[in-house]
Amino acid sequence: MSKRIVFGIPIIFVVLGVFSWLAWPSEEEQIGALFEELSEIASKTEDASTLSDAMVVKDFKKLFAPKVVISIRSKARIAGEHTNQGLAQLYGRLRVASRRMELRCEELQKVSLGDGVAVYAVKFYAGWTGKGGNVVRENAHSRVELSKVDGDWTVSQIDYLKK
Repeated sequence: MSKRIVFGIPIIFVVLGVFSWLAWPSEEEQIGALFEELSEIASKTEDASTLSDAMVVKDFKKLFAPKVVISIRSKARIAGEHTNQGLAQLYGRLRVASRRMELRCEELQKVSLGDGVAVYAVKFYAGWTGKGGNVVRENAHSRVELSKVDGDWTVSQIDYLKK
């Protein structure tokens, strides 16, 4: 019986290791999940509470690298260089001032994927409804640079390409 245990335990560990390795998401799957999470967190329904508004700001911050550069329309308040904390605060103020927000990331295409750095082309669809009823809708093709921070993919740069 002891020989079975001695030979059985390493085999079990090898089999579990192989299953764990196969179940672990690839880099591309992790990046796809990041864009899905960004869409989910950045969107707001009309029935969202103030408490939920406050809670998602922390989650929003985690999606971005410590330094973020956003080059979109020059008049947009979000354009420029930010820290992830500053960007999260700006997002929080926008969220409080809105009745409804929507962000969708579509047509995700890998441009390059290296060791700790990735570049993707993505089409963003954004919609915003203010508390006063004014509505803004935009869509844009963008180049998004991602970097790994503490083992997780984060957005480090967004370049507006065209409508």
